[in-house]
Amino acid sequence: MIVKSSILLIMFIGQLCTLAPNFYGTIIILAAACIYASIVGFNTLSSWIIIVLVSLVIIAEIGMRGLRSYLTKGYTISKTYSVNTTVCNLSGIIVADALLGSLIGLTIWELVVGKALVPYFESISKILVRLMIVAVLRFICGIIMIAIICKYLLYI
Repeated sequence: MIVKSSILLIMFIGQLCTLAPNFYGTIIILAAACIYASIVGFNTLSSWIIIVLVSLVIIAEIGMRGLRSYLTKGYTISKTYSVNTTVCNLSGIIVADALLGSLIGLTIWELVVGKALVPYFESISKILVRLMIVAVLRFICGIIMIAIICKYLLYI
C-alpha cells in the first residue's frame, strides 16, 4: 500500500508539471509507472502498457513542443516575452497597490507601465491563449496516462 501511495504521489507531481512547458511531467509519470512495474515485476500486460505510455509521452512532449512552435510562429513577440510581461505586469500592479493603495497604485502603474503594453496587448493575448491550449493538451495526456496506469498497472 505504501508503494502504491508513493507512486500515486509521484504521478500527481508529474501531472502538475505538465502545466509548465519546461518541466517534463509526462516523463515523471512514465518513470513512476516503470518504477512500480520493476518493483512488482514486469509481465506481458505491463510491457504493453509501458509501450502505450511511451507513445503518449512522445505525443505530449515532442508533439506538443512542435505544436507550440507552430501556433506561435509568425509573431514579432516571443513566447517568453509574452509570459514574462503578463506576470510582471500583474506583480507590479499588486506591489503598487500594496505600497500606494488600490486606486492610486493601479493608476500610477497603468500610467507608467500600462501605456507601453497597450500596443502589444493583442499579440500577447493571442500567444498566451495558444500556450494555454498546448498546456491543457499536455495535461489531458497526463490524465490519460494516470488513468491507464491506475486501471491496468496499479489495479485501483
